[in-house]
Amino acid sequence: MPTEGARWHFGVLSFSGTGHLHPLMSLSRELAHRGHGITFFDRPKVEAPLREAGFAFDSIGERVALEKAQIIGGSIWSEVSAMRSNIAQRRREIERLLEETPDAVSKAGVNALLVDEIAVTGPTVAQLLRLPYVVISTSVPHRFGWRRSSWFSGYRYSRSWLSWLHAFLLESSVSRMRGPVRRAIDDYRRQAGLGPSRTVSREFPCLAHIGQMPRCLDLPGVPGPEAFHYAGPFLWRVERPRVDFPWHRLDGRPVVYVSLGTTRNVQTAVLRLIAEACSDLDLQLVISLGNRFEPAALADLPGRPIVTRFAPQLDLLKVARIIITHGGSNTVFEALMEGKPMIAIPLAYDQPAMAARLARLHLAEVLPVMRLSPSRIRAAVVKLLNDESYHDAARKMQAAMQSICGEALAADLIEAAFHQ
Repeated sequence: MPTEGARWHFGVLSFSGTGHLHPLMSLSRELAHRGHGITFFDRPKVEAPLREAGFAFDSIGERVALEKAQIIGGSIWSEVSAMRSNIAQRRREIERLLEETPDAVSKAGVNALLVDEIAVTGPTVAQLLRLPYVVISTSVPHRFGWRRSSWFSGYRYSRSWLSWLHAFLLESSVSRMRGPVRRAIDDYRRQAGLGPSRTVSREFPCLAHIGQMPRCLDLPGVPGPEAFHYAGPFLWRVERPRVDFPWHRLDGRPVVYVSLGTTRNVQTAVLRLIAEACSDLDLQLVISLGNRFEPAALADLPGRPIVTRFAPQLDLLKVARIIITHGGSNTVFEALMEGKPMIAIPLAYDQPAMAARLARLHLAEVLPVMRLSPSRIRAAVVKLLNDESYHDAARKMQAAMQSICGEALAADLIEAAFHQ
């Protein structure tokens, strides 16, 4: 193993969503500038942007079936069938990753791991290969209590209790490490001669747990994971690919920018509620679909908002008056770096916990998606457009966050942990 002053070859076990990749790419870029080797291990769909950024890449999970179960006719039995199929698919995905990742990591010659907290196979891979590792939380750390804010919950816009149960079980079985995901990991660990997954933190603990969330944004008095460090945000400080956008259509009215994520976007019904709420207000609505829908499918939205598959988000955040977001870490941190208040409509996973932190600091109005309506959205938009206290709070947070160079601080912490 490297000694004091030596360089490491880090293997990065990520999660394919943009909200996870971008901060890990930023941190990895800082480590690469310091002379360390970096190899990402992820699904083929993210290979191109990682290689374009100059990182080595090994594909894992290629054989995982990505089909989604279809609900035909909307019957109870079809929803039950889809529920069982989706949960079984999560288990198969974990099994495939456990089969492929250790061999890929060994062949790449890495001697240390950076593990996204949501890459739940990571600690098992590290223990099996006896590799030291650091856990990285790209959003609110899971063990800070995603469930603390469950009263914001909704997960998705659902008209049936069975759809809600389906979504809840998927979230519980994946993000909360219960059910089929834990069983898949424990079965693998037993065959490898390891104890159950709940013993990892005792038998083979991480050297450090580093969070992208800045301390100034967190709730007071929340007990964090052992050896946890605040270090964020990690900003991807390179030029992003050019995105065509009809700038000529902006007419001088206040801009309200809507982004509900790229990987687990909401159904179009929520976007229609937002458009209806804003249709008679003196503002200009810009909606980024995150590649989940075709703009043509929403051409009939009330108020004729600008609707795009992708948007130049950093540029739009500069001109927007307020942001409507799902509460994903990328959009939240980038909006706060521009000093912009938000309307948060949390959908799943860490988003309710992030929304709770924004609400406490008067940075956002939070609307539970299960009780969403045009009148509620309209009231929140009018409030944020006219109440300067939200903008003052956002500018105060902007100043605090701009003083942090999160990726450099995180790299310092990682080097110190490994050199010890």
